[in-house]
Amino acid sequence: MFEDQNRNRPILENQNRINVYKTQTDFFQNTHFEYDGDALLLKNSSDTTANLIEFVTSPNNPDGNLREAVVPQGASVRAIYDHAYYWPHFTAIPAAADEDVMIFTISKLTGHAGSRIG
Repeated sequence: MFEDQNRNRPILENQNRINVYKTQTDFFQNTHFEYDGDALLLKNSSDTTANLIEFVTSPNNPDGNLREAVVPQGASVRAIYDHAYYWPHFTAIPAAADEDVMIFTISKLTGHAGSRIG
C-alpha cells in the first residue's frame, strides 16, 4: 500500500498541533519517506497523482478537536489515523471507522504513554 521504490513519498500533517512527525521522519532517515510539511497546503490540490502519506491525529493534541484528512485521497494518497481514544476492544463506538490505516496512539502502541519526547 505504501511502497513505491521509484520515488520518495512525502509525509504531511495538519500542523495545528505539536509537531513531532518531522523529528521522527528525520530521525529514521528513511530514503523512501521525507517530511514535507503542512497538509493544509495541499487541501485544494487537484493533483490526483500525488504520492504521499498524511498523518491525522484525532483528537488533536493539544486542543482536543476531532480531525479528518484534508488532502484529497487518491490511488497514491493515504492517510494514517492516530486515534488516541478509539479503542474498539474496550470502548463503545457510536459509528464505524473506515480509514486506510488506523493506529491507537503511537505512544500507547510503543509503551510510551505519558512520556514527553522532544
